[in-house]
Amino acid sequence: MSNSLVKLIDNSLLPAILIIFGKFLGIYLANFIFGAEIGITSNSTGVFSFQTVTTQEDLVLVSTFSDLFMFSLVALGFIINLVNAVFFHNSHINVNLVAKLAHLNLLSIVKSSYELYHSGVTWFIFTWVASFLVLFNVALGKTTGWTGIVVVLFSIALSVALFRDLLKEIELSKKKLMQNI
Repeated sequence: MSNSLVKLIDNSLLPAILIIFGKFLGIYLANFIFGAEIGITSNSTGVFSFQTVTTQEDLVLVSTFSDLFMFSLVALGFIINLVNAVFFHNSHINVNLVAKLAHLNLLSIVKSSYELYHSGVTWFIFTWVASFLVLFNVALGKTTGWTGIVVVLFSIALSVALFRDLLKEIELSKKKLMQNI
C-alpha cells in the first residue's frame, strides 16, 4: 500500500469516530437537556431489530440537536487543521513564531505540506459526509431545514478556506521554484 493511502486511512479514524460519537452523544445530551422521551423497541421481523418510539416533535428536536453536535465536532477538527495550515505550515511560518515555539519546546506542531494536506483532505471529506448525513435527515423530515442550510454554508466556507490556503501554497512553491532557476 502506498504511503499516501496509509496516511489517508490513518487520518480518517478520528473524523469517523467523531461522527459516530458526536451523533450518539448529541442524542444523549438532547434527551438530557430537553427532556425528550425516546424509547427503543425490539422488532424481530426486520434486518435491524430495534426501532425508536417517540413523538415527531421530540424526534425532530433530538435529531436536529444531535446533527448539529455531530457536525460541530467534525467542523472543529477541520478548523484546527486549517489553523495549523495557515499558522504552523513549515513553508510560510513566521520566524518570530518559530522562535517562540522553540522556546516553549513546541516545534512539533509545525507541519509539512504532506502532513497538512493529507489531513486537510480527510477533514474536508468527513465534513461533507457529515453535511450529507444532515441533509439526508432534513430530506426525511427528521431534522429542521435551517440546520441543513447552516451546515452546508459552513461546509462551503471551510472548503473555500482550505482551497484558498492550498492555492496560496501553490503560489509560494511557484515563486520558490522561479527563484531557484
